[in-house]
Amino acid sequence: MTLLAGRYRLLSRIGQGGMGAVWHAVDELLRQEVAVKEVLLPQDLDQPRLAEMRERTLREARAAARLRSHPSIVTVHDVVLEDGRPWIVMELVRGRSLQALLRKEGRQPPERVAAIGVTMLDALTAAHMTGILHRDVKPGNVMITDDGRVLLTDFGIASVAGDVNLTQTGAVSGSPGYIAPERLRGEPDGPPSDLWSLAATLYTAVEGNAPFHRDNPAAVMAAVLMHEPHPMRRAGPLGQVLLAMLDKDPARRMPAGHAAGLLREIAAGASGPVGGAGGYGTSAPKTVPSVKHGPKKSKAPMFAGAGLAAVLVAGGAAAVWLGTGDGAAGTPAPATSTTSTTSAGASVKPADAPKKAVLTSNPEACDLVSQAQVRSLLGAAAKQQFMTNDACQWTTAGGEYLQIQKVQLDSETTARLMYDMSRATEEDEPRREPSTRLRVGGPVGDAGIGWTRDAGAYNQTKLIVRTANVQAMLYYSGPKTGYTVIDRFAKLVVASLHKAG
Repeated sequence: MTLLAGRYRLLSRIGQGGMGAVWHAVDELLRQEVAVKEVLLPQDLDQPRLAEMRERTLREARAAARLRSHPSIVTVHDVVLEDGRPWIVMELVRGRSLQALLRKEGRQPPERVAAIGVTMLDALTAAHMTGILHRDVKPGNVMITDDGRVLLTDFGIASVAGDVNLTQTGAVSGSPGYIAPERLRGEPDGPPSDLWSLAATLYTAVEGNAPFHRDNPAAVMAAVLMHEPHPMRRAGPLGQVLLAMLDKDPARRMPAGHAAGLLREIAAGASGPVGGAGGYGTSAPKTVPSVKHGPKKSKAPMFAGAGLAAVLVAGGAAAVWLGTGDGAAGTPAPATSTTSTTSAGASVKPADAPKKAVLTSNPEACDLVSQAQVRSLLGAAAKQQFMTNDACQWTTAGGEYLQIQKVQLDSETTARLMYDMSRATEEDEPRREPSTRLRVGGPVGDAGIGWTRDAGAYNQTKLIVRTANVQAMLYYSGPKTGYTVIDRFAKLVVASLHKAG
């Protein structure tokens, strides 16, 4: 029997996957049973890749160790290096994964799946509040113990605030079918991406098959980007919630607080349409918003440039090119004028465009507005959630939130091309959701397009602004209607970008 670090004695192998094995072991110092994850490193890797794999393992341990006090996250006790390989010492969980449960028992009732969702949302929220994105939520990483506990495990590709990015430019790590569409598009991801992955996991649990099941990984990822989930036949009231969580646009995706309240209602036995506050204050939706957008047809030509991403398909020889938008590229950007006309016929008077054509400082998104400014915009204190250097979100206790995702391009010309693609996509929004009111132009920047729609406590507004070589996507969700909040937000963001230079 192998003894690791003179302390952990391996007894028997209890599971194995493509990247590692899990052992039943004993901590001979503390005389307690533990699980030890052995990371299997491919023999043909060069030294830089081996070093990267070791660092990824340490990242998993660090991420999970930050959350060791949470009752729904598998506790990591230690990490050791033995024979040049990393081993993670964890809490011994007696049970099986949700994936294994589904293989043995088949699909699960909506009430049980909703209860699992509530627990997973709580675990993910705890991770997000400490700056950690899981980035691989799937049935295989949800554990159901013999005594009924639900645990989130395997932070192997987690994104931790302050850590360097281990994924090569243009590559996306994760499991096809459970990777959020914005990650496949190469856009900044954040807590809403984990929420999408959780919804795909819950869909699989209640329906017995994945929402975008296809015959190969490339087809699955194409379906995630361009098609709706397979129709749900067994989800009952859970179906509406899952569709709202699976929205392809993070701006329209149901926030975690709203989703948790509705999932609690379903777990408690609600059999009809769910609604009400669900314990999350007056901002919870009265009904779950409908999702009516159809497949997007890409008209953009292929071209190389900043802001475009290639998704590498594991095990395949080809790379799938994915643009940052679905509209036509190369269309001349609209000239800045003294007035812009909205779809409602009202005029908006934009401020003078900043003179500087190229911004180079690229400040962190969370630093573009202060907490005091956010409080003024939302009318209440908001918790700041770091997502990436280029993405940040502020959420009130009632679920109202603001979010920014920005991209700094290499030149104003590239930024114009990216904006034109984004603009073409947003112009189709009223066709996907007829209640949407589109507006061309805005109060700041060189170009802008936005839309808004009223849905009671779940009103939604999105604004895309290009200023010099930076494009910013701004989102608002909450009880306030129209563009007032997001326009004030845009002015603050653009002013900060140009002040940083």
